[in-house]
Amino acid sequence: MYTPFTMPGLTASLRALEIDQLRQVALAWGLEAEGIDKPGLLLILETEIQQPESFASVFERLPEAAQQAILALKAHDGRLAWSTFAQRFGEIRALGKNLRKKEQPWAFPASTSETLWYHGLLGRDFLRVADQLQEMAYLPEELLPLVPEVEMPALEFKLNPIKLPENYIFSTATTAVLDSICILLAAWRFDNPSAYMERTNISDQDSQILEALLFSIGLIDPERKPTDLARKFLELSRNHAISWLGTEWLNSEEFHELSFLPELKVESQTPVRSQAARQSLVAILLGLQADQWYSIDTLVEMIRKSSPDFLREQEEYFSWTVVDESNPQQMLIGFESWLPVEGRLVDFMVLRMLPLLGMVDTAGTDPDNRQLFRLNMRFFQILAGVDLAEDAPEEEPFKLTSTGKIHMTDRSPRIVRYQVSRFVDWLEVSPQEGTYQITPESLLRAGKQGLLPRHLVKLLRNHAAAGLPPVLYEAIKCWEKEGAQASIQTQVILRLGSPELLPALRESGAGIWLGESLGPTAVIVKTGGEKAVAQALVNLGYLTDYNESENKHG
Repeated sequence: MYTPFTMPGLTASLRALEIDQLRQVALAWGLEAEGIDKPGLLLILETEIQQPESFASVFERLPEAAQQAILALKAHDGRLAWSTFAQRFGEIRALGKNLRKKEQPWAFPASTSETLWYHGLLGRDFLRVADQLQEMAYLPEELLPLVPEVEMPALEFKLNPIKLPENYIFSTATTAVLDSICILLAAWRFDNPSAYMERTNISDQDSQILEALLFSIGLIDPERKPTDLARKFLELSRNHAISWLGTEWLNSEEFHELSFLPELKVESQTPVRSQAARQSLVAILLGLQADQWYSIDTLVEMIRKSSPDFLREQEEYFSWTVVDESNPQQMLIGFESWLPVEGRLVDFMVLRMLPLLGMVDTAGTDPDNRQLFRLNMRFFQILAGVDLAEDAPEEEPFKLTSTGKIHMTDRSPRIVRYQVSRFVDWLEVSPQEGTYQITPESLLRAGKQGLLPRHLVKLLRNHAAAGLPPVLYEAIKCWEKEGAQASIQTQVILRLGSPELLPALRESGAGIWLGESLGPTAVIVKTGGEKAVAQALVNLGYLTDYNESENKHG
């Protein structure tokens, strides 16, 4: 006999959570959780979550993919087979209490399903459907009427893929942004970060973009110092980290791409809806095919015709103050300003921001003139909240010589690269690899930040390919005990043909330029004294091989 289906409510779905998970759910709803036992938390959450105003507020703040998952459940009467739901929106990891404390899935969800789980909005259980028990994903019964009735707008245009011209150069997106962030976080810990960034190939614009993004998503504070969240981010696997970064960018309310459009200055009396604009553009891109080339100009024109108000609406075309700094006398007002503002914003997001985040490949006649773009599978997986297939782990040990030179690549753990970078001088650094040198000065700088030699010794022993060379260990310990024991300097040395010349030269007017004697026929010439010493030798009747022109340009 058929038994009518009854949807479980919040009581059933929340009771599946442990006390530490319930506390995180409470925090997601802005509720106090400390010191309250499980029965008390269950009562508070069951009451709060089903309040229409509270639900609407939390739903609006959810990532786009999480909203889509809830809407998908509602479209199927509040339930879907778990296998179907998990295939679309990802699995929920089975983590014990200790692993949850380490992985913090509420802060770093591995899927859209985990996002909903730690908001208390998703149930998972074996339910009787058509007299059969099936594992189902479901919306608690009380929430079904609270989910808004939304029809997803269909694209009003179709963008056709094109063939990549033979003379075009293409650039494939990578996850190198993770390594750039690692470098930046380390550089910002020094008193003079610009001196360290000069040793890298990270552009000033990339540094500025990433600084604003990292601040907006809570990885750095206003003084550019890493937060506690930054360390956790550096410890994530590459695919988990790039997925989290892309999701946080998509949902950031504080990051404004308009700030990075070259020569464009925008002022508005009302907040700029960067998040909504970004998500609207991404929704359009989700309608395209993966691994197909498209024209950016055609995309811009199609958006202008079909969805022009993704950033500004009606009167905002006239109330915003928009100035093109290449022609500051002419204000950009009205609908005529769409291409210089919205058009350039689309360009920046598709050709600059998404490639930086590893989601879009670009192509053009030269690297500075990109006209085509291609969405990779990472784009669709990240924005659908699906786990990326794990890449090879970052476990490669770095190379260390007995003289203290270190070579690290992007296959070494990012958290280790960050930590080691704070103890050393930077020689040549890129997201792919870097060369560093341990010096007395670098150890002194590290010490001023509370980083002790024993911390470095532990890092070198644990992560150097051949361990810590004994001679280097002794040198570090000697420095810790007595300070620098030797220094290497570049000096100009004068070698004379006979011992009698040195006293005569010291008694001449050029004697002030002579430094320490290195023997009867050799002496150090102080910086800037080469010409005076050469002239004094001529006056004494001796020629030298000093060449002023070579000295100036050498």
